Amino acid sequence: MGNVNRHSGQSSHPTQESQPSGKRHRRTHLTKSVDKLLYLLSQGCMLHKVKGGGLLYPRTFYLDTENMVLKYSGSEKRLRKKRISWPISKIREVREGEKDYSKRLDPYDRGRCLAVVFGTNHEVLYLMSETSQMRDDWIKGLRFALHMDQYMDQKQQTDRWIREAFQMADKNNDRSLDFEEILKLLKQLNADMDKKYVLELFNKADTTKTHGKPVLDAEEFVRFYHMLTERPEIDEIFMKYDDGKGYWTFSDLCKFFYHEQKLDLTEDQSKELIAAFEPQKQLQLEEHLSPIGFRTLLASNDQQLFNPIHKRVYQDMTQPIINYYISSSHNTYLTDDQLRGPSRVEAYITALSRGCRCVELDCWDGPDEEPVIYHGYTLTSKIFFRDVLSAIKDYAFQSSPQNPNSRYPVILSIENHCSVKQQTVMATYIRSIFGDLLYAPEETPNRIPSPHDLMGKIVIKGKKLPNNLSNTDEGEVSDEDEAADVSNESVKPPKKDSGHKIKLSQEFSACVGFKAVGFKGVEESINSKGIFVSLGENKALKLIDNDRDGVIKLNQHMLVRTYPAGSRTDSSNYNPVPMWNAGCQVVALNFQTNSEPMQLLQGKFMDNGGCGYLLKPGFLLSDDRSASPWTSRKRLSITIVSGYQLPKPNDSKKGEIIDPFIKIEVHGVKEDTQQCKTSVKENNGFNPRWDEHVSFVIGQPDHAIIRFVVYDHDRCVDDFIGYFALPFHSIQEGYRHFSLLNKHGDKIPMALILLKVEIKEA
Repeated sequence: MGNVNRHSGQSSHPTQESQPSGKRHRRTHLTKSVDKLLYLLSQGCMLHKVKGGGLLYPRTFYLDTENMVLKYSGSEKRLRKKRISWPISKIREVREGEKDYSKRLDPYDRGRCLAVVFGTNHEVLYLMSETSQMRDDWIKGLRFALHMDQYMDQKQQTDRWIREAFQMADKNNDRSLDFEEILKLLKQLNADMDKKYVLELFNKADTTKTHGKPVLDAEEFVRFYHMLTERPEIDEIFMKYDDGKGYWTFSDLCKFFYHEQKLDLTEDQSKELIAAFEPQKQLQLEEHLSPIGFRTLLASNDQQLFNPIHKRVYQDMTQPIINYYISSSHNTYLTDDQLRGPSRVEAYITALSRGCRCVELDCWDGPDEEPVIYHGYTLTSKIFFRDVLSAIKDYAFQSSPQNPNSRYPVILSIENHCSVKQQTVMATYIRSIFGDLLYAPEETPNRIPSPHDLMGKIVIKGKKLPNNLSNTDEGEVSDEDEAADVSNESVKPPKKDSGHKIKLSQEFSACVGFKAVGFKGVEESINSKGIFVSLGENKALKLIDNDRDGVIKLNQHMLVRTYPAGSRTDSSNYNPVPMWNAGCQVVALNFQTNSEPMQLLQGKFMDNGGCGYLLKPGFLLSDDRSASPWTSRKRLSITIVSGYQLPKPNDSKKGEIIDPFIKIEVHGVKEDTQQCKTSVKENNGFNPRWDEHVSFVIGQPDHAIIRFVVYDHDRCVDDFIGYFALPFHSIQEGYRHFSLLNKHGDKIPMALILLKVEIKEA
């Protein structure tokens, strides 16, 4: 079995006794200093929240590593909702003030400031301390807490989430909950349960039996919650293989994996799984698995719907870069609409951390010979070109839990609207900031480089002067102005004739690694000696409809970039799937708009380790279709078994229990596009049970993306709760969970869907 990779619990590191005394002393000293620091931060420190407009709000901040939260007190707000605590698990990065690009820190000493970045969308909490030493202590403490959180095991994570729920319900902060408070909490958690049953479990969990009103403390509440959340549907699966024993042997586990999960498990592998997931020590010693252990195993990472093998880079990365789909962003600098929205350096950091490997920079002349980036002919704000380059250098290849395989090349798609003088300034910044990271060969290479060849490199895509140009400072190239696509009368760009030329700096041209050419037709583009061509969404769709084979031929010779129509001033996105189906590699979307197209992009690029590069199907790489035939038709059969801990929509009425249903969609070639949905389960988001079967025949599985969406049924408009999307070929068969993601792509704590999946030839 290829994807069982569980340790048996024995450490491969030397024991403390076997280590030199000096090393033991240093480790002990380090542990004591960290414990002392965490204790100090848990007692509370005065920090200033730095808000827009230069406003400072003094607050007492606490780092609570027992419950794994960052919180503060001292707010005067009473009438409107405010966030006063953040789970450590939501932190993406803790950044020194000197390394942040926000202008709001400019009036202050950045050496006393820090930025705490939360979530996939990179919401930032800016803080300023009294001293630089206090700032450094907070950075060290938060980073250590983040490290602790990432290495929690599954049970610790579950217990931490339950404690968070306990704190949410403990309104009077007396560290206990009575029965009425627990009933209110269950309603908030979407649990509409029989009151007598809940009272029975409450009394079982109340082991201290204090005088007066019965209450549960935090530890008792954790026990109560585990009893409450038993999952009969998983126990039913367990009982199919336990022969009435009440436990599984390693042989029973092997049978389950063979018949249900479609995987061959060796005896040693099954024993490793029992050692890893069985919580009861005696059963561990007897090499037996209890129903609780099975429940934990089935919810573990390797048993998820998404194949764990595809979480690492497994595809051939040595083919020419034109053979790969590339995760790509349009107008990366924008965080809102295309006309008046703010431009932010943070938007580049966000895109790169989400696996994006091609970002866009619209460059214009700025004041004091400083090139700026913004959406030309609009009222969007401006950011400095040099700041964006510095951020890209810092984050292009920075590994993170979101994007652990970020070593493959980053392409900068530069829309150059600058004067020759400021182009030369741009070139100076490119060379000085990127240094050896820049890929800019003096001579055109004999073959197109591969992602592997370009590992750790930053590549500029842009216009390039011919090599045979005389030794002058500038030359002319044709101008295809993407900014001219903006369709808004109040910001309409000046008209240019079709033969318009722009002047190009020799120094800037020499920085370009991938030559971009304007599209004049399939054959002319192929013969242009360029490697990049860009098509607006409408032109691309028209070309695909009228000459699909021509588009496929074009992207067999060069990278084809598509981007949203200029009419999408609200930053909405087009459907990327038809572009991918025709082989277009660089399908650029507005990353700030987290709707269905972005969810499909994120789902597609989860594959191949989330590295941002996916090898295209063989039949799109060669004119000889018989040499690389399509994958055969498949039948995808899914039983939607149950849901677990489905949350309310953000704007749900207080106390209202949701009525969930699940929509299952197939996105692919036109003939394969289909969808269906389950029935609605009224008043149950806590543990809805469906046991409903759906089946899809998929003619071209290589193109298919499967998307699951959970909604709360409403008489007017169904409310979005969460989604999950993945490529068809990344699906594991058998009983599988997937975690729900919110609209930003962040995992919703505890929210799971259980399926049974079968894939057969159709």
